[in-house]
Amino acid sequence: MIIVTVKLKTKSEYTTQYYDEFKRVSEEVKAEEGCLEYELYKKEEKSSDFLLFERWKTKGMLEAHLQTSHMTDFIAKTEGWFESKDIKVYDVV
Repeated sequence: MIIVTVKLKTKSEYTTQYYDEFKRVSEEVKAEEGCLEYELYKKEEKSSDFLLFERWKTKGMLEAHLQTSHMTDFIAKTEGWFESKDIKVYDVV
């Protein structure tokens, strides 16, 4: 099993747009083969701080997910909307 965490901070003018786009694409992601969990959390006191938590059956399924048209479109559309983004990928041991 693969765990992905993405800590991100949106630029304030893009926070609502990012959240709306995430909601739209997340339904497609959750329907993908191998997706066990795909959830976005918002830090209460900082409305532009988010944590994306993902669980995938295999690394290959995660890699396939990143190549889907809905993800490549989402990544391209939201590029430049962030002050910071920190992505970490873990294997469950």
